[in-house]
Amino acid sequence: MTRMIERWFPCAEVSANSSAGWGSGATEIGLFPWFAKRPVSQAKAAVVCSLLPWPDDQAEQQRLQELVHRAMSGRYGAWQMLHDEILKANPEGASVLDPFSGRGMIPLEAGRLGLEAHGVDYSPVAVLAGTLLTDFPLRDWSQEPSLPFAEESDALYDDRPRLLVDVRATLDEVGRRWTAAMSDYYPEVNGKRPWGYLWAIAIPCQECGNRFPLVGSYELRRRSEKRGRKGAPPVIDSGQSFYIEADPAAGTCAAVVHEGPPRRTPTLTRARTAEGRTLPGKSAICPFCSHVHPLDVHRRLTDERRATDMLLVVADHSDDSGKEYREPTEAELSAVAAAPAALRALSDPSPFLRAVPDERIAPGNNNIIGPSIYGARTYGDFMCDRQTLAFVMLTRSIADVADELMHKAGVSSDYARALSGYAGSVVARKLRRAYPWMHDRHQSRGGS
Repeated sequence: MTRMIERWFPCAEVSANSSAGWGSGATEIGLFPWFAKRPVSQAKAAVVCSLLPWPDDQAEQQRLQELVHRAMSGRYGAWQMLHDEILKANPEGASVLDPFSGRGMIPLEAGRLGLEAHGVDYSPVAVLAGTLLTDFPLRDWSQEPSLPFAEESDALYDDRPRLLVDVRATLDEVGRRWTAAMSDYYPEVNGKRPWGYLWAIAIPCQECGNRFPLVGSYELRRRSEKRGRKGAPPVIDSGQSFYIEADPAAGTCAAVVHEGPPRRTPTLTRARTAEGRTLPGKSAICPFCSHVHPLDVHRRLTDERRATDMLLVVADHSDDSGKEYREPTEAELSAVAAAPAALRALSDPSPFLRAVPDERIAPGNNNIIGPSIYGARTYGDFMCDRQTLAFVMLTRSIADVADELMHKAGVSSDYARALSGYAGSVVARKLRRAYPWMHDRHQSRGGS
């Protein structure tokens, strides 16, 4: 039998629904970050057109094409008619196999049509993503025992899916445990914890020997003007910037945060030779002695593992400007200093998996994986010690909750896998949010 996909495909409908709405895949990508986002409309069209026939009769061809057009009007457009037509065309039953399923978009769309679907992928990350998206949400978890930390509802009837309620409760419990475990390393300031931290890598000056950070921009928050409320004058935000202040006598340097635009040239900038020739790339200029380190020099220093991490600026939540920046306190600097020892003291989760990722970055990926240009040799090099400690403790909190659910609360291993899997997808999202700051480590380094 000739299949519709061999002769015709609803390209216009796929394109129209790919950018926004049900067919964009935005809802599905929100569950698990994925490097290759594909529109749901494309997957649905591929499934439908692979299961419908392409008859010889032209009128019948047009009838089935019109059915596909209607089906592509929404996530469940013309569902019953489409389902019946697929079963009619496949009287012995229909099932879908995707041998390179990734996170499972083809099986997902087949499942939405009420069909048996199978997905295969070599990557364990893809298998996890596909299971979270296409398997666990479709199971009946109503017979699982109540979670010991589940929220209590006063409603007479709770129509929320059991899985959704328990995932939320699990995430809350993981958050409580992680906060307790990391409280010494993320101290509160004025009764609240900061929103984020700005880091940079620091190298030793080849002239004076003092260590200084590589920073490509001193601007923190740009100047802006907001309309005043109820006829009030406009609110002017002058913005914030910082600069690196060096103390030659002590051999130390630190960030100084101030209002307004930058006042000084950053340590990583374009430089010229004595003859006026512009050096290639950005040079690192020592704030102690003004010695210029050309691009190849400061890259060599980082490649030789002579760079260290330096906390520069802390960002707090602000009702007026969104983020308010300041210098780190002594307590915060002490917490940062304590993190490396705590990280080294952690045991590996298994003989085959290290607490700190040690997977090597493949050679030749400098254009794709920016940190490798500046000394990163493994994926564990992407973060400072405190941020690595934070992620390790987060994964351990998830594992501890899952273990307790199975061995103390009587939850099935599949349900524990489901709840911990969705918590793991949050870790993946946090890693993805952290990575762009790491991508240009030589300029600035954000995160924990």
